[in-house]
Amino acid sequence: MRRIGAILAIACLVLIGLGVWIGSNRHTAAEPEPVRTPDNSDYYMQGATVYQMSPRGQLAYRMQVAQTLHFADGSARLSDIDVHYLEGTQTYWNLHADKGRVPAGQRDLYLYGGVIIHHPRKNGNMVKVTTPHAWVHPKANRIKSDAHVTAIEPGRKITGDGMRINLDTNKLNLLDNVHVTYTP
Repeated sequence: MRRIGAILAIACLVLIGLGVWIGSNRHTAAEPEPVRTPDNSDYYMQGATVYQMSPRGQLAYRMQVAQTLHFADGSARLSDIDVHYLEGTQTYWNLHADKGRVPAGQRDLYLYGGVIIHHPRKNGNMVKVTTPHAWVHPKANRIKSDAHVTAIEPGRKITGDGMRINLDTNKLNLLDNVHVTYTP
């Protein structure tokens, strides 16, 4: 019996030693790979929603982006951007673009890859504006483009080169080579 007890004691000590050794090896395993941000950005967000409030505490705009890459110089790149703009408007302006960027040291947003803007007029008509690219200046409540622009609402189509949208007054102005087509 003593012999069996001694064998069991030795077996227990071997098992305890083996457990300690295995446990210590788990913690000394290779370090996991460091996380790498896309395109060497210093941080990024996926599926982000940004809410900007006005000085009066009301929603100025809401921007949803599929991905935002921020870089060490303060610039940012965005993809699949939707902006619902309310500040200073009597209705709203919805903007969509496939891509965008914020240059270093700025707060303005350059949209490109096809910009689509929807705006309901007071008469109930929905205006759809398309252009290849545009600048959004949130502090000035302005949207600008130097590219070709098409604005369509029921009964008319307006095309031209360059545009200015004043979000405070809800005014869209096409700048050059403006053509209007009326349809019944």
